[in-house]
Amino acid sequence: VESAMWSVSQYMCNSIVAGKALKPLAVDCVTYIEQMQKLKTDFIYHMTLPFAQGVLNMIGDADDPLKLSGSAMVEEDFLTMIESSEGKFWSSLHLQIFKSMMCSFFGDFENGAKLALERGDVYEKKNGSPLTMLDTLHQGISLYAMARKTKEKKYIKAAKKVKKKVADCVKKGNINVTHYISFLEAEEAALEGNSDEATRHYPRAISLASSSGFLHTVALASERFAEYLLHDLKDSNRAGQYFQESIKYYTEWGSDYKADLLKQRYSHLWEEEIPKGISVSPDFVAYAGNNDIQDVSDPSAAAHAVGANNGRVLIAAIAQDESGDESKAVGKTSAATSKECAENSKFNALGFGGNDEPGRGGANEDSASMDISAITTPYTKVRARPLPGLAADDNGVDKVEEGDVSESGTTEVDVMDDKTDVVSIASDGKRSAGTSAHIASRDLLLEGYRTELDNGDVESVAFQISLRCYQSWSAYHPLVDLQAELEASISALVHLNQRSHERSLQAYLLVVRRLRNLASKDETSLGFKELLKAVEPTSNVFHTVNMMQLEVFVLFQDWKGALPCLTEAPDTRNRFLAMHASARGMFLEALVYLKTSSHASSWLARRKRKMKAIKTLQKLHGLVEKGNDDVRHYMHILMAECYVLEKNVSAAQNNFKAATSIAELHGFLHDKALAHELACAWYKAQGKDDWANFHFENSQKLYTEWGATSKVETEQIYYN
Repeated sequence: VESAMWSVSQYMCNSIVAGKALKPLAVDCVTYIEQMQKLKTDFIYHMTLPFAQGVLNMIGDADDPLKLSGSAMVEEDFLTMIESSEGKFWSSLHLQIFKSMMCSFFGDFENGAKLALERGDVYEKKNGSPLTMLDTLHQGISLYAMARKTKEKKYIKAAKKVKKKVADCVKKGNINVTHYISFLEAEEAALEGNSDEATRHYPRAISLASSSGFLHTVALASERFAEYLLHDLKDSNRAGQYFQESIKYYTEWGSDYKADLLKQRYSHLWEEEIPKGISVSPDFVAYAGNNDIQDVSDPSAAAHAVGANNGRVLIAAIAQDESGDESKAVGKTSAATSKECAENSKFNALGFGGNDEPGRGGANEDSASMDISAITTPYTKVRARPLPGLAADDNGVDKVEEGDVSESGTTEVDVMDDKTDVVSIASDGKRSAGTSAHIASRDLLLEGYRTELDNGDVESVAFQISLRCYQSWSAYHPLVDLQAELEASISALVHLNQRSHERSLQAYLLVVRRLRNLASKDETSLGFKELLKAVEPTSNVFHTVNMMQLEVFVLFQDWKGALPCLTEAPDTRNRFLAMHASARGMFLEALVYLKTSSHASSWLARRKRKMKAIKTLQKLHGLVEKGNDDVRHYMHILMAECYVLEKNVSAAQNNFKAATSIAELHGFLHDKALAHELACAWYKAQGKDDWANFHFENSQKLYTEWGATSKVETEQIYYN
């Protein structure tokens, strides 16, 4: 009996450390402590009670989340009880540890730091439990928070001691706390006012914790980063994004209680459902193909606009008439005055203003405004070295074919040297060196792989292998070479018994084989079904497989087939937070919603899909504003499709042209091929066969160069 109870006690401890889903764990905790009490294993029972109540606190089973009083125990009674128990030392220590955790999760850093200073490393010296390092992390968070607040030496010294302890543990081979290092490095950088390091380490900690499945740490790190962005950097937009990510992960972990607290406090930082309209600069109106507007200061000149306010045109990104003619719907509002638009723009952007009723073809039915002005910033970027296939002038600026963009200019970009951190390239979301960064980081990953292999760190080896293959996919490597690399990597992962990484790469291999015409559509579909059945729906592997299945549907333009990938697993792109895959997921999601909106069964379904696409577009726009040039061509492809729906020929044409130019500039030739293919379909639908043939030939050439034989043959069948 005693051994059985020790086992379940350790199960509860390990589950808490690993971030197991809270709700089923709470049921287990209550069940097992009742058994311990009935079986009179008092020593184990007293030691385990704080575990159980800590879990219950996180799901809201406590009047005061900072106090361990609820269904499992009452803190005051517990303190009285342990005075006479054999487990006095351990029980009181476990009480302090879980109170410390509650302090860091619920923001009482002063008491958390006080408990940390009182307790020190007593638990570590007495016990080899996995709880030791989790306790160390939470001590560090409270100590760094108080150090930032007070600048007192006692907190600073203790915090740095905690960080050193974690670093030593990692050096000794504990791979389960590697994300702790980045988390504490971020906290220290925030303490020292080093915003560059802080904004690098927080996303890295989030990414590492997410890849290892530590949802509670992802949630807490996202929350701490959001607070830093809001209070220290005054960046409310990014703070809102990370608070939303934190809420998502707290909810997924099972702490709806904590998620609701964050919503109540910070929901004013973001739009809950539909983004509000934002005015677009006159420069964009001229650039985006609206050449008929000579004087944007004259509201009456904007015949295609929803209205104007103080000379800034509100573009109707999407508006649809009952007959399906979107240009008619937009035209109905051309007579709106500046005063009317100023009063109603908030409602018009949501589709609720004016006298039009849903389904009656009014401009308010599906209309939405969005900020797309940033897309028109110059595209010519200074580089330390030219990208493959592009010439450079004497100033080191990549040359773009004349006429491909509306204006030119220069902007500084970071240059990656040999000491650049590999994970930061993959996760910080701001590198803009195009495929050259992906290629360079692959070489560093290979170096890291060899180092970790020499150290015997199998899990890190598997991670390096997987990330290297992903970089190969992102960097437009020839598919024949990518297939060889994937097959060799899968073989290595099987040998290392790393099944999750192996299944992720199997998904990539399915896509490559389909593109190379080595597997039929049915074989590929069956392969994805088998992979999805073999993994847990909540795992990162499941979402990787789902993402690659979405890639296949989009590449082969099966929009109807792509839609379930979004509706049945809406969280997929969010599982790749702070990685390029997240931006790629945003692009694929928005493109699918735009492409399927015109075929929706009702006006409400059309509107919902369009609004989802626009909301995702705004998130991509935010990345562009923050300096991520690797997603700029995504914006132009999506804006082209928006204007296709709006029947704005000139704007659609200019955006398709910009998309192909920028994709080539950054080396994303597979995306250039896709842009040409989408443009071909659009021109063909208009009956402009000469332009359709031009884009068809360019698309065929690029897909052939990539090695996508199946795409080449499919295009030929469809367009001929």
